Amino acid sequence: MNVPPTETAPLYDDEIDLRELLLVLWHQRVLIAVVTLIAVVAAALASLALPKVYRVEALIQMERLDNKQSVQSEGKEILESRALLTAALNQLAVQADPLTFKATGQPVKDTDYLQFSLEGRDPAQLTKVADKMVALFLDQRNKIYKERRAPLDENLHKITADLQQSGADKGKIDELITSLQKAPLSEVEQKLYALQLAQMQDLQAQEKVGLMQQYIALQDKLAAMQPAKIVDGFSEPVKVKPRLALNVAVAFILGLMVGVFLAFSRNWLAGFPPNAKV
Repeated sequence: MNVPPTETAPLYDDEIDLRELLLVLWHQRVLIAVVTLIAVVAAALASLALPKVYRVEALIQMERLDNKQSVQSEGKEILESRALLTAALNQLAVQADPLTFKATGQPVKDTDYLQFSLEGRDPAQLTKVADKMVALFLDQRNKIYKERRAPLDENLHKITADLQQSGADKGKIDELITSLQKAPLSEVEQKLYALQLAQMQDLQAQEKVGLMQQYIALQDKLAAMQPAKIVDGFSEPVKVKPRLALNVAVAFILGLMVGVFLAFSRNWLAGFPPNAKV
């Protein structure tokens, strides 16, 4: 007996009906629009209510010492320290809360540079405070630079004097050789004196070579050293906060997402889709 095949219905259907989803969004379009609008308006009002923040920037070249160690991290810590900011405010007699400022030192990769920026609410005041901070910073860093350079300069001065004395000694030896050639001495005496003077010339030449090597090495060290300085002065204050356009755009996206979520939640709570048959 042949039994005709029967069609079995699937136990479940996990396919997403795109048309149904679009219908849900369409029927809940007012809710989505209202939620999105509220988010955008709230972000705009908050951005307008927040205090404006400005920023100035400058490029600083750190001091370079004879050991060629990187001092960028040390400079970054000093520039961002509350102590430096407080000292600048006190010297300028500015009555402002240090918490309203934000200092940042960003090392520039593969260089001795630091990108320094200062943020604050008063653009005119901000430039003065930033200038004073950098001035105090450079004074502090260049004091270390001068302390490192001073003994090298002193040693170079001493070697220069020794080279001058070596030149004078060579002149004296040459004079002795000239006078020896004219002196009425026996052949044996002339040879003996000539041998002694030749030894003196060799010693003097070796001493001069050593002094020249030290002189060149010190010149190289001093040439490699450099003080800290401003490479690029402070820019004009630029408003960086609040970013009205960015805040509104982010609020629009978030509001739209929340609106869509509420639309599907509302539809689910209703118990049936808009196109369901009763």
